[in-house]
Amino acid sequence: MSTRIEPIKSLPPQVAAQVAERARNLHAWLVGDARFIDDPDLVVEGFVQRLIDSGLPLDRMSSAIPTLYAVRSGLGRNWNREDGVTTQEFPWDSEEIYQDSPFYKAHQTRAWVSFRLDEIDDSAFGIVSELRSAGFTDYICMPVFFRDGTEGGLTFATRSPAGFSDADMALLHAIEDAMALLLDLNRVWILLRETLRMYVGDEPQARILSGQVRRGDVVHIRSAIVFADMRGFTALSGQMSGEDTVALLNRYFDCVVPPIEETEGDVLKYMGDGVLAIFRAEEDGKSACTKALAAAREILERVEKDRAQADPSARFDIKIALHFGAVAYGNIGSGARLDYTVVGGSVNLASRLADLAGNLDKHILVSSDFAERLPEQAFKPMGEHSLRGVAEPQKVFAPVA
Repeated sequence: MSTRIEPIKSLPPQVAAQVAERARNLHAWLVGDARFIDDPDLVVEGFVQRLIDSGLPLDRMSSAIPTLYAVRSGLGRNWNREDGVTTQEFPWDSEEIYQDSPFYKAHQTRAWVSFRLDEIDDSAFGIVSELRSAGFTDYICMPVFFRDGTEGGLTFATRSPAGFSDADMALLHAIEDAMALLLDLNRVWILLRETLRMYVGDEPQARILSGQVRRGDVVHIRSAIVFADMRGFTALSGQMSGEDTVALLNRYFDCVVPPIEETEGDVLKYMGDGVLAIFRAEEDGKSACTKALAAAREILERVEKDRAQADPSARFDIKIALHFGAVAYGNIGSGARLDYTVVGGSVNLASRLADLAGNLDKHILVSSDFAERLPEQAFKPMGEHSLRGVAEPQKVFAPVA
């Protein structure tokens, strides 16, 4: 096992000239056209093909970057000849796996790690037996160090009986800085998109990154609106410690959020124990309302399962309002501190409808604007009610199972 980095100038003159030309072409693509490819998978595919066209006997390549995402600590992209490009997520509790990998040694020594599979024992790294059984003969791990102090890297593997030659190593060494730069640029872009999505939702992050960042930038859209609220949260949380309250809310959100996202809704905001989400409408809104109702029913199922398993002192219930209407979608706030959300009378109506659901002891209430878009769905009339902040009394309905 060694670093095996060979500078181009150490190669025979004719070979050195060929490698230098290939390196210049790869470098130009990495710092040029590749920077403008939005899909990371296409970047990997394009880079792999260019490496192969340059004579590198490549059969497997992978990249790894750290992320700032709630459900994982890192993200990898792997390419091999059989499967093409696949994505790998590294969970937050994967430190033990990392410490058993070539990446850990490369980061600790700040040097490349490479080895021939016929010259290394399986116990050296966790991946050795996997590589050997898949027929690989040679492996390279290149560490990358990012500006914020985090670490990532690239790996290359071949099944060629001869392994990677000195010329192959020299080629990769010559474009190391360009590879690291492109990996860092992609990492920053992924961090930006995922961090924004984590805090403001999917569509808002896309709109923000497209340039809609000025206060007053507003888009008017029609959507099915979901407003979910926990019943009796104030009384329940008042008997709990701060840690137990956070645990309660996380259980509750685990019941509410996945059904919305799985049916193509967009969670816009957490308001204490309240959840505001929308399903953007196309044409008459029937599809959006169908998805919103399906999400609401799945939420109820998950809440019932949670109640069956929870300690009686930590059981919660829910009320959900569904409405269809026009909303103003955009930036509100003061100065440089803005919030990207939906506002308008339709949002207020949905919120008041959720309050009414509690008063009527119903898990789900829908407005007439929502119900009329699902004529095949049975709804039970729940009367006409005055809602605070809503000018006209509203006819409301409860879905029939």
